[in-house]
Amino acid sequence: MRFILSLLTLVLAALPAVALAQAGPTASISLTKDRRFVYLNFSDLTNVSKVNYTLVYDSNRGQKGLEGGFKLKPRTRRSSRRQILGTCSSGRCVYHQGIKNVQLDATFTLRSGGTANVTKALP
Repeated sequence: MRFILSLLTLVLAALPAVALAQAGPTASISLTKDRRFVYLNFSDLTNVSKVNYTLVYDSNRGQKGLEGGFKLKPRTRRSSRRQILGTCSSGRCVYHQGIKNVQLDATFTLRSGGTANVTKALP
């Protein structure tokens, strides 16, 4: 009985280390103070081959959004994107107003063939 309890204690003590070793990719979002741009930050990408994302937000003129994606070179650890919250044409940009309820949905394609999904939101 002591042997089983000792073995169980060792297994349970090792679990947090296993969970940390298997931590997947992460994402974060932040708005500029003027709310004209959003920064998308992706990290822990060493085991990721591709990132696809959708950003949806509310503005004074209804719900808006954008999609994007990019492939990664091996050993890439992190990547950032700066996205305009508006539209640009012929060098002139029109920014959406009243930005709120920003949500990022990111899908990471893993080099092992699987996927991981992360959702982040800002008020």
